[in-house]
Amino acid sequence: MLRICVALVSVWLLAGCSGGIPGFKDANGWSRGDRESFLSIYREDPYLSACGLEPLYRQYQSSHDTGVLTRMLVGYAHNMAHSCIDADAFRAAQAARRAQGIKTYFAFEGPEVDPTQIRAQLKQGVSIEAILAPYLPRNPQFGKLLKYYRRNANDPRQRILRLNIERTKLMSRKGWENWIEVNVPEYTLRFFERGHVAMHFAVITGKPDWQTPIFSSTMKYIVLNPTWTMTSNIVREDLVQKVLRDPRYLKRHNMKVYDGYGDEAREIDPATIDWKKYAGKENTTPIPFRVVQGSSKRNALGTVKFMFPNRFSVYMHDTQTQSLFRRKNRAFSHGCIRLSRPTELLQKIAVEYASTSMALINKHKNNRKISYVNLQQPLPVHLVYQTAYVDGGLKFFDDPYGFDALQKVIH
Repeated sequence: MLRICVALVSVWLLAGCSGGIPGFKDANGWSRGDRESFLSIYREDPYLSACGLEPLYRQYQSSHDTGVLTRMLVGYAHNMAHSCIDADAFRAAQAARRAQGIKTYFAFEGPEVDPTQIRAQLKQGVSIEAILAPYLPRNPQFGKLLKYYRRNANDPRQRILRLNIERTKLMSRKGWENWIEVNVPEYTLRFFERGHVAMHFAVITGKPDWQTPIFSSTMKYIVLNPTWTMTSNIVREDLVQKVLRDPRYLKRHNMKVYDGYGDEAREIDPATIDWKKYAGKENTTPIPFRVVQGSSKRNALGTVKFMFPNRFSVYMHDTQTQSLFRRKNRAFSHGCIRLSRPTELLQKIAVEYASTSMALINKHKNNRKISYVNLQQPLPVHLVYQTAYVDGGLKFFDDPYGFDALQKVIH
């Protein structure tokens, strides 16, 4: 028995005392196969996530310390989950924009990376690919754009292509079976079912200084014959000047003013308000009243709005300004998404996701009273910003919000 033990120790020493025996795991949980698998992934970089890890790689090459290799694995997973975009620089640029009065938001929604969990997975024998799998982007554009990036190394648009690959990493890993996607730079909505486009059409999105926020949410209900409650920002920056120029503006547009936001709020006479007191972007005077446009054919939201609750009060809705859909650049809204084909979208969602007949929908719409349709199957909504997009072939779009310039990829 003693001779066998001595022989095994000798083999282990000859193997470098660090897991040279197949299947052997060192104190950090690494086997020889794990090391080879991860180093192959790092060198080939199939997920474009080796950014910023070269110093650790050089340290590992000189020390063969698998503790360093663990830090590399955690870093690679982090880059898959949160991209190679310089997040600190971008957030600082966004803060500077907001200080200038620009309404802008771009979510970083990738999954959190837990180093303790990754260390435990290594020791439990979970494969490297399985450890990285939860951090792989679910947006189909990731793989499609990656193919073009690999095949066209000399394309002068490689930087933009790479940047758009990184944006797919920032998105939620949930909601990629059936979903609605609005690509802001393309001014296009696509409805995906089982990964295929079931519907697509033109939309209007937020102005460059009043941007449609980039984030994911879930559509939960539809409002028929909606009223429109103006946000304080719209009141300050838009409505006040219209009322000062035309005291009858509110009446002509079926708008009423209330003395608060609760159910007990009372209607008040607009003539009793000192509108100048609340004018201007920089004005911080609290607005103690609420302006509501009633349900009608002339309502700014049209006859239907699609609600995916979020802190930005952004939604998709019908519009009275159909002529704007003929324009190439369609950044005209206060952040919400105006739809060129709201009735078709309503029919599809109401019938297939809310089990409500169009006969009943039309009955509610025709009575001109506000009503609600609750979805039985919540529908993911992704508001994305892809200036490069694969749809049949690779397409590039203008950068209306300037994110191509603000977001820098770390190599």
